Amino acid sequence: MERSLLDSPSYRLIRMLGRYKAALAGGLERHGLHLGQEFYLAQLWREDGVTSADLAMRTGVSAPAVTKVVSGLERSGLVRRERDPSDARLVRVWLTDAGRALREPVTRIWYDSEREFWNSLDEDERARVRTIIGDLLS
Repeated sequence: MERSLLDSPSYRLIRMLGRYKAALAGGLERHGLHLGQEFYLAQLWREDGVTSADLAMRTGVSAPAVTKVVSGLERSGLVRRERDPSDARLVRVWLTDAGRALREPVTRIWYDSEREFWNSLDEDERARVRTIIGDLLS
């Protein structure tokens, strides 16, 4: 029998998580955010004033990708970039008041969407997701 990517655990997991992603994206859009930007904000909520290189390392993406996302967050008034006063080669990313104000609503959206996703699954589906995740991690 021919193998198909449609039979892979990864494919099944991605399909199931599509519901979660859609709910999350809708909630973030109500706050002017695109899916993925919340990860950068979450890093800054944990530690404000980090460099773009720090953000790249912490989010696991390239420096150009960080620059693109941070530029969008800056245009939205959620972050600002400033040269480090002790080392002008470094540019630090700081939350604005508007960026800090999103912490509670975005965190709530994240966990509400997660809860809705898990509650939308029946027990068999929940068991399959746990199995799929286990298969992917082993």
